[in-house]
Amino acid sequence: MPQAQALHLAACAENAIETDRVYFELGASLQLLPGAILAWMPGLAASAAGAVIHRVDTTVVGALGRDWLDAAESAFRAAGAALARVYLDVTHPMVDQLFSQAGYQRREELVFGHDLPPPRPGLRLHRVESEADWQRKLRFHELVEESPDGHFNRAGDWVALERRKCRHGMQAYWAERGGEVAGMIGLVWGDGIARLKNIVVHPAMRRQAVGTAMLSHAAAIGRDKGLPYQCLLAVSGEAGEQLYRAAGMQVIGSQVEWSKALGEA
Repeated sequence: MPQAQALHLAACAENAIETDRVYFELGASLQLLPGAILAWMPGLAASAAGAVIHRVDTTVVGALGRDWLDAAESAFRAAGAALARVYLDVTHPMVDQLFSQAGYQRREELVFGHDLPPPRPGLRLHRVESEADWQRKLRFHELVEESPDGHFNRAGDWVALERRKCRHGMQAYWAERGGEVAGMIGLVWGDGIARLKNIVVHPAMRRQAVGTAMLSHAAAIGRDKGLPYQCLLAVSGEAGEQLYRAAGMQVIGSQVEWSKALGEA
């Protein structure tokens, strides 16, 4: 791969990970920790998507060790979180060992990038804006009973969280095919990229190229804003990875999430 292309993809990967940081902070309260930030959603922190620690300096965490982890878990509990989620975009052997020995589960999130093709007829995206739109979205998530972040979130909590984030810069869309709700997708804008997020396809319409069509339509919205390159994140080994590879997207980077259910202090 030419050096210029490699540098471009590396920059896109970093910009994609930055959109994840921005997304976590949309509508959230922020608490500074040694070498990290806790972003939590007041009133929704008990939801799996409601509290994360990110922007982590692994050198600081490695130096403080268990003291850092104890302080982080105390901060999660004080915010009302039931699940500790920590994102690392730089790996560190001592930090990996720290989380592993403390009972945390590791997941790798792959950063995919691509210039997706123009959308084809047959599917439309509608922006979620009105109260009727949000009620439609709620009914959809109640029916599907799954969250696009890989953790369990009650439908009402998930929709409330996305609604709050949309008031601070995210855009949510529902997909229509044949007069029926086909799925949900979100968009966050980054430096030169459109970040496609929170993609869920209706169970009855899976394996029918609906997910790929949703990606292409969302990418077109980004291109209209002058953002020709699209990025997404998917947990390694899960359905999202298969969808994005099938759509012709390539892996350009990664980050790691460590998570653990919090018991009593």
